[in-house]
Amino acid sequence: MMQLFGKFFLALLLIGLCAACTTTGTTAGSTDASAGAHEAQYEEPDYYYDFDDILIPKEISYVQEDSYKLDNTKFRAAIMKFKGRVEVLELVQYFLNNMAKDNWTLISNNKAGKLSVMNFEKFNKSCVIQVDDSFGSATTTIIAVEVKDAGVEKSK
Repeated sequence: MMQLFGKFFLALLLIGLCAACTTTGTTAGSTDASAGAHEAQYEEPDYYYDFDDILIPKEISYVQEDSYKLDNTKFRAAIMKFKGRVEVLELVQYFLNNMAKDNWTLISNNKAGKLSVMNFEKFNKSCVIQVDDSFGSATTTIIAVEVKDAGVEKSK
């Protein structure tokens, strides 16, 4: 463990030294461009919240007081609520793209007025994502259920 930390620290130190050397020989125009690239490196990443296969965009925040979780030996379920200032069409497309990347199958995609509802399934999971275009922000509700031990059949 200590060796790994030492290697990590050494690599970090080398990167820092290289970065210091490259900035001393740049012109004013390229300094502005490198500063923008440097800021983009530390941008908050998208994240997984309660389920490790439902990616949440960084632009929406979890609303704990409106959310609910249940986890027992048979299944895990959650109603997760998120809010944020985002373009609703882009948010819907984000979920369509990333759920497919996480091997979810789109069952339905419906839009009624300001409400978009997407239904996804996997072998032992089901997920409904509802995006409500509220004034000035979007409210996203994710209802997910995972059946545990779904691959084990009991003999009759």
